[in-house]
Amino acid sequence: MSANEAKQRVIELIDVDRQALIDLCLSLGNLRDYPGHESDVGDAVADWLSEAGIGVRKQTLSYESINVVGTIRGVGDRKSGGRSLILNAHMDTQGDEPAGGEEIEKKIRGAWTEDGLLYGRGLANDKAQLAATLIAARAIASANITLKEDLFVTAVAQETSAPTDDPDDLHDWSGIGPAISQVREGHGARWLVEHGVVADYALVAEVSDFTVTVAQAGYLRLRISVPGHIPYTPGLDRGAGVVGNPNPFERAAHVVVALEEWARSYESKNQCEFWGGRFIPKAQVYEVGGSGPAWTETVDFCHIYFDIRLTPDAVPAEIINSVRRQISPLQLACEINAYDFRRGYIAENCEPLLEALKRAHNEITGEKLELASPRMISMWRDANAFNEAGITAIGYGPPTQEGMGAGLAGATRPISVEDLVATTKVIALTALDICGVADLKH
Repeated sequence: MSANEAKQRVIELIDVDRQALIDLCLSLGNLRDYPGHESDVGDAVADWLSEAGIGVRKQTLSYESINVVGTIRGVGDRKSGGRSLILNAHMDTQGDEPAGGEEIEKKIRGAWTEDGLLYGRGLANDKAQLAATLIAARAIASANITLKEDLFVTAVAQETSAPTDDPDDLHDWSGIGPAISQVREGHGARWLVEHGVVADYALVAEVSDFTVTVAQAGYLRLRISVPGHIPYTPGLDRGAGVVGNPNPFERAAHVVVALEEWARSYESKNQCEFWGGRFIPKAQVYEVGGSGPAWTETVDFCHIYFDIRLTPDAVPAEIINSVRRQISPLQLACEINAYDFRRGYIAENCEPLLEALKRAHNEITGEKLELASPRMISMWRDANAFNEAGITAIGYGPPTQEGMGAGLAGATRPISVEDLVATTKVIALTALDICGVADLKH
């Protein structure tokens, strides 16, 4: 089978699988998918891959969290240009179990289709794209195409956060961690690579407005501990100024204002242009909490958890020192400790994968593939985990039909079925281009 014949056959099979794609989205999108509790999704993906005739194995991160690896083996023909590729998407969706019972949970985290649109927090982030990679892989397998090099389709856990098995242990994970905020983004993808899933390239499927992300920001998370003591209210004696007030929570309010001012300046001063777009790193307070019940410690602390996004060349020690200088005029003897850090990366030597994606995108959509917006680049995605390991990774995915809004990472952002079908075709053609179609006659 020639490369062109293989392409046409795969496109035909994906068109036939349109309803199967919708059904798979709804099936996966209505399963339990909290970070660290994605095993229901993982088991469903593993069963689906097995039924599709694709080799499958699981990686166990914890008793409720797994990665799933599907493999379509190539013949190992690198001499004529074949290269191995990972198609990656994540199974978990940001957030914790909502209050209000099963009906509220279904409304907030369920999946449904209406008027040609796919709705659901867990579909936009990220099971619609996961379904696209699965359907693309099945089309290649069903077409009886022999690849020159291996194709992996991976469904990873704990991309949005990597909590401990017991939520009460989250603080103890780093010794100073938060009670509820996200930590260790990309843990599942790092686990994937560390436990042997390696390739020449990785294509990370995430909503991206039909643009390509060739870089992703990192992050640095700080705990800023504001000291004081909580007096019995009738005996409270507020002295002059911020320092004169002993209450650590009221002191912390002034620190939060100072951090907001710092964040505004940081965002403005640290924007970074590069060949693949523009980073706009942002920062915000993620969580605030006390060190313990009142009158149980010699010093009462109000802990402020501060999330700072990083350009790839950012120096964490310099950023910590900058935050320290910002709050030092308050004279509150605050303690600043980092508890979570991941570097950002720009994909290196990505031209073959980028050019293959450009060709596929143009063939399917008729449009030129554009670079992603600063917002898409300035967040964490699993491409960082692959680029960190030396596996060149870029990202691609469909648009959503609503704007992201201010920080609504888990918002219900519907995806057009037509756009998801097109995404599936682009992913499949990119995989054929990179892995290569073997000519068994020779």
